[in-house]
Amino acid sequence: MTGDAAARVRTADAVELALFRTRPERAARDTALLLVHGTFSNRNFFSGTGERGLAGMLAARGYDAWVAELRGHGRSGHLARGRDWRFEDWIRYDAPALVRGVLEHSGAARLVWIGHSAGGIIGLAHAGLGVPTSSRVSGIVVASAPAPVGLTPPQRALAATGWLIARAVGRFPARFFGIGPEDEHVGVFGQWMQWNLRGEWHGTDGTDYFASLARVVVPVLALAGGGDHLVAPPRACEQLLAACGSSDRTFRVCGRATGFSENFDHNRVLVSRGARAEVWPLIADWLEQRYP
Repeated sequence: MTGDAAARVRTADAVELALFRTRPERAARDTALLLVHGTFSNRNFFSGTGERGLAGMLAARGYDAWVAELRGHGRSGHLARGRDWRFEDWIRYDAPALVRGVLEHSGAARLVWIGHSAGGIIGLAHAGLGVPTSSRVSGIVVASAPAPVGLTPPQRALAATGWLIARAVGRFPARFFGIGPEDEHVGVFGQWMQWNLRGEWHGTDGTDYFASLARVVVPVLALAGGGDHLVAPPRACEQLLAACGSSDRTFRVCGRATGFSENFDHNRVLVSRGARAEVWPLIADWLEQRYP
């Protein structure tokens, strides 16, 4: 994978998004893959920086893998100066454009959405909206993706502090704190924190995103890190999965108590040597059983 986008797609609100392709090493399967990063991140989460990332491994297993960058990240665009955006713009604008772009450029009839943290939440919420592109998603894999409700006292304190910082500087300075390679726009970070602090997941138009997950009827694999105690605890990840209407739901906690070599944290559950050896094959096997 190079630094140049394999394709650029335009959202309904006129933002250009970048897609990076890792072609399969043999004839492609019928199902393409769309891999979407979370907050404070970019394409490198799935493409790798020095060692092959998850996208490369899945391409080696025969899948046409496309790594996306959400608005405000990496080589994707921003809204015009003076215009704001929120977390739900990723759901309502970015997700449909990315799905449409992958299908158009790959020629595949369907795709599986693979998302980490916010990237997984976006994928599930988009599928639950029931928009035209929702029906083209035939499966969803999420890792470290918590339901934005029911915070513990330590989580509430952290969320409130983060929101105050973001409001003060106009973004959450993730790079300064060593949390990730990209800062997060205040509108995105603020809406997510407000949902968590209020214990509800309602859009600006009143959409109940949590209730809409009942419309998610495709297979869903949800992974949680056994050592992810603060950002996406297993109970919160399981709560998100339980809201889905699918009859094919799989939940795995990746930790020592469930047979893994370590208690994976929020990022290491997908980006680490341990993940490469233990978690990636689990994802590939799940895909091959359902999308041969």
